Amino acid sequence: LEKVDGFPEGWVGRGFDCHKESLEEVYKENRDKLVYLTSDSNNVLEKPDNDKIYIIGGIVDRNRLKRATIDRAETLGIQTAKLPISEHLKLFSTKVLTCNHVFDILLRYRDCGEDWKKAMLEVLPQRKEIEGREKNK
Repeated sequence: LEKVDGFPEGWVGRGFDCHKESLEEVYKENRDKLVYLTSDSNNVLEKPDNDKIYIIGGIVDRNRLKRATIDRAETLGIQTAKLPISEHLKLFSTKVLTCNHVFDILLRYRDCGEDWKKAMLEVLPQRKEIEGREKNK
């Protein structure tokens, strides 16, 4: 996220917070509002809830640290969810996304009239090999 223009100074107070402290310290009073986004979750995020606080990874667990994110969430008793990728797209590559892609998809979802497929197609790079995507877009 450091590559995002104005991060973090320009993003604070705009629906985005970044903390050096642990989740347990920052959200000890609001743990029931937390939702850890991870591709390992069995719960599909159908529509973001404005009353929830969504945690976007920070732990790359595709290879060396498999299930690290969901294991941490379960240990802390935090809800989990995954983006509805399989419900809207057919990917031929991994469904594990970068933090930037997840953040951008969540932003675009609202901008695209709550259309997950359109939001994902606008954000995900060509190398993701998505069935049905127009070439050279």
